Amino acid sequence: MAFLITTPVLQTLSTQQVEELKQRICRALTYIVNTNSHTTYFRDAPLLTRYRMELQLNVNDDSAVLGTVTPEVNFGMFSRSVPLSTYEDYRPYISRFMKNPCLQSSVDSLLAPGLPAFIATSSGTSGSSAKYFPKYAHPIKRTMTSMAASIPEVDAPTKCAIFSLCYTHTLDVLDGQEVAKKIPFSFVGAPYKRRLQVLTRITVLGQVTPVAVAFIKPYYTFLLLHALFAMGERSLITFNTTFITIFFDLMRLVEIHWEDLVRAVETGRIPDLEGLDGLRPHIQIWPNLTLVVGNATGSFSAVLPRVQSCVGPSVRVQNLAYASSEAWIGVVYNPRSGGDLYKTENADDVFEYLDVEQPESAEYVTQAWDLEVGKKYEVILTTRDGFWRYRLGDVLEIVGFAPEDGSPLVRFLERRNAVMRVAGEFVSEAELHQAVRSIEDVIGRVIEFSVVVDDRRFPQRYGFLLELENELKLGSHAHAVPHRLQEFLSSTNSTFARFTSDLVVGEPSVRVLAAGTFSGYRSWKIGVSGGGSGQTKVPTIIYDPEARDWLLGHVAQELGGE
Repeated sequence: MAFLITTPVLQTLSTQQVEELKQRICRALTYIVNTNSHTTYFRDAPLLTRYRMELQLNVNDDSAVLGTVTPEVNFGMFSRSVPLSTYEDYRPYISRFMKNPCLQSSVDSLLAPGLPAFIATSSGTSGSSAKYFPKYAHPIKRTMTSMAASIPEVDAPTKCAIFSLCYTHTLDVLDGQEVAKKIPFSFVGAPYKRRLQVLTRITVLGQVTPVAVAFIKPYYTFLLLHALFAMGERSLITFNTTFITIFFDLMRLVEIHWEDLVRAVETGRIPDLEGLDGLRPHIQIWPNLTLVVGNATGSFSAVLPRVQSCVGPSVRVQNLAYASSEAWIGVVYNPRSGGDLYKTENADDVFEYLDVEQPESAEYVTQAWDLEVGKKYEVILTTRDGFWRYRLGDVLEIVGFAPEDGSPLVRFLERRNAVMRVAGEFVSEAELHQAVRSIEDVIGRVIEFSVVVDDRRFPQRYGFLLELENELKLGSHAHAVPHRLQEFLSSTNSTFARFTSDLVVGEPSVRVLAAGTFSGYRSWKIGVSGGGSGQTKVPTIIYDPEARDWLLGHVAQELGGE
């Protein structure tokens, strides 16, 4: 289960708590170094040259590299000698998995011992090239326990878990002419959920949807079949999914295909899923529903009001966990109090923190026991999967420390390098979200949005693409929305104000998208990527021309301007 706060969150740590936290993190680093010290990356990568020198590494010695070096001494050497890294430090090595043929001799023990259990594909919220993260099998330790604990417990068929178990494709790793191993490519959730299915019976115990539905790739069919089996179970208590937008898409499809879904429940026959609509309001499908679980922080928070209106005020909407393709960061802490607070894990991987107000260099990294409450930091990861001081790019606020073990409690704020720019200005995702919230008094609630570079005329400008809760409720002053956005961004961002004042950046444009566009985008993106349903995000900032053009093809009207 998620952690429930029974005592106040700590603002500082006692001497004993600091020492216990240090020991836990130092032990985690010792395990990582001893386990991965005989890998290709550890032995060859320029990133680790100074660290290897400090360790006086003997490349011909197969024993534990640290020998008699204590965890505390090793942590000191690591902190002094390992610089920060980005994905580009690993791309030349990971690209070996993309070669055809892929030979075992070139990829065995590349980042961690042996061959990966699977290769995680990033869900992709930018226009950059795809990122792949080899994920290796490790002893079942605290992280896997935390994953299982984040799933609400049920003892009867009263839960609908909307998760995909699909792989995009598999890679044959060859030993000569023989296949040494088939390695699946997937969004990170699917293989872990397959493993959790074995460990905790996640898709058997309490699940109303047959496991086979989790292997359906088309997004709308995937959602509609989850809806169908869920509608057949009036005792349903919980919906559980990755992102809250997935549940929102499911509820929209229930509205659109209501009559056919009801008929299917009555007859026991799966419906024709094309070209149906109909809605019977005021009928309570799940009178016992009490909980909807799905990540609803950051950009996902915009749909929360609509989700709450769908399920009613008595149903709690709860965040699940804080995770990425690179690592499992932590689990939601005290979900009954807002649910945007996470307790970080500090037993398997090593988390460090870079003060966002300091230079972006390893000398300014802060350790977990030295964090200051209220300050903002970027997460730095050293993982069992062979990434060393890797910049995750997520900016967190430190809220306090868990009273039970001193682990940092954090709140996700934004992506550090996810900025919008047309000229020399920089506008963050958080500022774009604030700007959109500032115009809702004129145009009504914005369900989801993205921003593109609008180059239809000179000078270029920010192009806001909005999906509204009810476009028929556009106020009489909607034509003034572009100017309102410009005024808000100019008041909060000095570089935006300067460049718009100099007419280097034009006044924002605002285009309203047809209802259901972002749901359709997720379906389209899943079809293009070939991945499983349920883990596709809509980027706040879009530079990818293909994604931009797809959204622009669904514009219903423009507010002001041309």
